[in-house]
Amino acid sequence: MLALASTVAFVSCKGDKGDTGPVGATGATGSAGSNGTNGTDGADGADGTNGNANVQRFSNTVAVADWANVEVPGIGSASTSTWGGVAISNDVITEDMAVLAYVVSGDNKYSLPISLSKEIDQSVESLQYSYKTGQVSLYYKNQTALFGGTTTYAPAGDMDFRFVAIQDAMVAGMKAAGVALEDYDAVMNYMGNSVQLPAAQ
Repeated sequence: MLALASTVAFVSCKGDKGDTGPVGATGATGSAGSNGTNGTDGADGADGTNGNANVQRFSNTVAVADWANVEVPGIGSASTSTWGGVAISNDVITEDMAVLAYVVSGDNKYSLPISLSKEIDQSVESLQYSYKTGQVSLYYKNQTALFGGTTTYAPAGDMDFRFVAIQDAMVAGMKAAGVALEDYDAVMNYMGNSVQLPAAQ
């Protein structure tokens, strides 16, 4: 009876759950952490290859059948003369380019314009050229004599030509450096030491 009375007394002392108390104030922000260690700088990349937009070269083989008679105006006069002519188009010839032209004969390269005299018949074989934006024109003539002889306007066989288009400012620099512009190999050697030469087209 005493134990039961104690249990009843203990249970009867337990009250209802009270209300939830108010939320406490936010605590102070902690101090910032230390900065991490900087990473190691990467190695410098290799220099790029020099550009070659200021130098372009191309080659062309002209067949005998490609030559056609054309009237070439004189320089400083209204008169014209007949030559065998052929026009070669190429987009690398821009307005600010100078064009050097060479005819290839065996292992030799001859700078244009050129005239060769043949002792066997006293004939004179001549090759000239002109250029403008997007085009170079070749002119050929073979005369056995100035008066009373015969004239032909196409060579006896196909002819190989090489052209180098160079920005005008570079041509002036080459002349100042003493480069013989009539020497194809000298021009190529000079250009090869200053810019990467593009492959001939």
